[in-house]
Amino acid sequence: MLFKRKKKTDDTQLHIESIPDESTKGFNVVEICEQMVDAARELEDNRTEYALVTNYLTDIERMENMSETDKKTMNDAAANILTLEKTRSDFLKTKNRISDSQYAQMQQLEDEIPRAIKRLEKNESSLDVINKDLRYLEGEKVQFDIDGEYAKSRQRAFRVYAVLLVVFFAVVVAVCTLMQIVYGADTTIFMLIGALLSTVAGSFVLLTYQSYSDEVKSAAASKNKAVALENRVKIKYVSIKNAVDYTYEKYHVKNSKEFVYNYEQYLLAVKDKERFRRTNEDLEYNSKKLVSVLSKNDFYDARVWLNYTNAIVDHKEMVEQKHELIVRRQKLRGRMSCNVETITRLRREILSHRSELGDRIHEVNRILNKIAELDMEVQSED
Repeated sequence: MLFKRKKKTDDTQLHIESIPDESTKGFNVVEICEQMVDAARELEDNRTEYALVTNYLTDIERMENMSETDKKTMNDAAANILTLEKTRSDFLKTKNRISDSQYAQMQQLEDEIPRAIKRLEKNESSLDVINKDLRYLEGEKVQFDIDGEYAKSRQRAFRVYAVLLVVFFAVVVAVCTLMQIVYGADTTIFMLIGALLSTVAGSFVLLTYQSYSDEVKSAAASKNKAVALENRVKIKYVSIKNAVDYTYEKYHVKNSKEFVYNYEQYLLAVKDKERFRRTNEDLEYNSKKLVSVLSKNDFYDARVWLNYTNAIVDHKEMVEQKHELIVRRQKLRGRMSCNVETITRLRREILSHRSELGDRIHEVNRILNKIAELDMEVQSED
């Protein structure tokens, strides 16, 4: 409703007392008195609202006749209020960047969060490096196992070679001995050659076997070193992983990227809240400024114009508001005239049956006197 009417107390203390509910020759005085009282109350309500609408129209005239300085102050304040209210409305429609619980936590731990982010990023980077190291060490262990198994397999082969060499030398000796006994041949040279070959081959087999033995020991030792280093790295990994998991749980994030994102959203939310606070302060300042300049010009209700700043800024809107008030006042005048006619008609009807009232005449006279005290004049348009 345009310029809502103010609440008022019921000053028309009209009521019916001690009038029995009975009829005299078809004339019901109780019903007529009730109708007249209702019409009187409605008249007073309409008159009050009429005065209110008139005051608002008078305020519009005062606004049009204000000095240029005051008018500029009023227009500037109203324009600022419109802009600030839109800014505040847009802010209230904005979806929260982070949850209230996250905001409260980050606000409480704001000073340590940058360090926590750097520490988390460093720890995550360390975990990546450690994971690579563990994969490398695991590969090294496998390679050492392969090297050791290969060296062992070569050892077994050379043991076979050594046995074959012994068998070969024994066969050479047996053949040479047999030829010497049977044929009387001199086989010394052959035995020496066989012994020489067996010695050379045996030396090669022995040295090679020993080399593979060293490789087996070296592979085992290297694997043990890799296992020891892996254990130390795993201990470091567990320590860092616990720190990372604690940070994840503490700040309700899945990784450092989400942590950084949430912190950035928190900083934006802080700026939004600060902007909202300044907006409210500016809105309050301009509202006081508008009310002050209107009160200075004796406005009936300066504060109501805080709800109609668009009309102050936009002349077309003000013309529409003024037109609606004029139409509303005309309707009120019509209703007031109707109320007066109703009261007058009912009063005449009661007076025409006055002789029939009997004992009720005193109460009816009291009501009629109260009605007579009302202002029955309907104001004409200015």
